[in-house]
Amino acid sequence: MSGSANLQVQPAEGERGLASWEAGDLSELLLPAWDDFLDLAASLDLDEPSRLTGWTARAICVHLGTWPGSRSLQLMREEAGRANQDPAGRVDHGATFDQDSHNEALLEAWGAAPRARVLEALAAARDETADYLSSDDLGAIGSRPVRSMLGPLPLTTLVAAGAYELAVHALDLAPAGARPPTPALLCAGLAGLVDTTGALTSRLDLTAHAACLAPDVGWAFAATPAAWTTLELPDLPETWPAVHGTVVDLLDASCGRRAIPAMLTRRELRLHHVNGLLALAPLVEAVPGLPGGAALRTAVRNVRTVGRLLRRIPGVPGATGDPGSAG
Repeated sequence: MSGSANLQVQPAEGERGLASWEAGDLSELLLPAWDDFLDLAASLDLDEPSRLTGWTARAICVHLGTWPGSRSLQLMREEAGRANQDPAGRVDHGATFDQDSHNEALLEAWGAAPRARVLEALAAARDETADYLSSDDLGAIGSRPVRSMLGPLPLTTLVAAGAYELAVHALDLAPAGARPPTPALLCAGLAGLVDTTGALTSRLDLTAHAACLAPDVGWAFAATPAAWTTLELPDLPETWPAVHGTVVDLLDASCGRRAIPAMLTRRELRLHHVNGLLALAPLVEAVPGLPGGAALRTAVRNVRTVGRLLRRIPGVPGATGDPGSAG
């Protein structure tokens, strides 16, 4: 990381992470992720179980598709078009969407759909994304808030977060015969995770920065109460808080598919400069269901435990030392 030790990252005024990217760059990130998932799904036995308890491959694919009556991207575009922001640009932080109930209704209506219809619904969702990314709506309403299970988020932030969901579910589908997802899908998934975390950090009026770094890709955000930036970097300043691991390990940890303490013990995950992660502690309490919340909670607990120990050692003033790496 020596080449980036002096790198300073500050969001531009009004920046909204991936929602502020150029349309072509965003398309190059997100559409290959969709294309890979569609290719992966085409070879599945939809009646086989996934690694997600109680969900078959069919249920996962139905949940990701566009169906009559589902909350499609088109409906979210219409919601963003109706969004009324106050002069300060604030929105109701309680504007959540009941994703669980929506999934239940969707599976009740379409859970027995034939294989061809399930694949058509997935392709329709991909086409909706492509249409949005090439439309004037991307610039006109992409930064407007819409409801999500995490509270209000910009429309384009949710579209990008869809790549995170695709990546996680691609891994979930391995027991049903799915091949490993491509690096493009995994990279886009990690980008969606980091970008959403930046959006939530800014929404809670926090100032913080952090990164997820894998051997072959790295994503980071820097947020203030007014803006956040999301960027892909091969490495970051040495003093930045970061979680290191393979992309698969980072995604599995973020969605709770694997136990964080065990991953830290085996050094499948490594936390660096975790004192900086304390700035993100309010996210764990304020956003139920936060992707990566378990990892943040573990990091915060590690930092506070080290701090308490340091305060008991004579000659260590204020426990201000950074414990560096945990795990």
